[in-house]
Amino acid sequence: MEKKAKECIEILIKLEVAFREAGEVALKMRKTAGSRNKYNTGIAGIDIVTEADTAVQEFILSEMCKTKLVECQLFAEEDTELTKKFKGTNGLVLTLDPIDGTIFYASTGRFFSTIVCLHDGKKMLYTFCNYPVVNFSRRIANGEVKDFGILPEINFKENKDLNLNKIIVYTARGPQKIALEVYKKLINEGYEFKKVFDLTDESGSCTLFFSGKVGGYYMETPNPYDGLCALHYGQAKKLKIYGNVNLSKFYIGDHGPHHQGWYLVLNK
Repeated sequence: MEKKAKECIEILIKLEVAFREAGEVALKMRKTAGSRNKYNTGIAGIDIVTEADTAVQEFILSEMCKTKLVECQLFAEEDTELTKKFKGTNGLVLTLDPIDGTIFYASTGRFFSTIVCLHDGKKMLYTFCNYPVVNFSRRIANGEVKDFGILPEINFKENKDLNLNKIIVYTARGPQKIALEVYKKLINEGYEFKKVFDLTDESGSCTLFFSGKVGGYYMETPNPYDGLCALHYGQAKKLKIYGNVNLSKFYIGDHGPHHQGWYLVLNK
């Protein structure tokens, strides 16, 4: 398994050129891409999908299909033709979110990204996030975090009473499943849980966490496409992590597959 994982990571790193090119495809389609509702959760950032999502996904998968990555199990956010090419025979799991932050893409937002990940059912092996508007990419692989470019400042809503270093951000589901003793410990240490859109209209919770401006990130029942990036970042940076996410199991929820469990990463 280690040999196969190493080989797949090397292939993915070589394909990062194509992942960035896919971002350019998204930018070119931005003004003309039609959109529709994929789900009906009532959460705009989850429900909406655009023609660019499917085009970007097929662009990336067409490059992956030329390599041994086709031996991986694939979780791709959109149901496109090339997803059928992936065999799931090598014990590794490849995930793809062609446009994470579609709500920002469909407007004029800067902080949407393409996300590619690899894991073996036990631990994260590779994560790549590319933000084409701001020309920033982050690779997490082999226990290291490497940035290409600089992530620009994210504009916050005006709230002078907030101590951002003590804010733990989340997207849609609050800390309902967090262990009670962990929750009490964090609250006693002065932490506060806040929805990302209470803080900013410019980015999702993981991007805000990546900016280093907030104290932590919380996620429960993460989806395989974009829900594991902060976990991998925390592992590579050796940050304090709580949780019980099971990468080997998933269930089908209100908007696709989700892993069981939760995790929380403190940004220090």
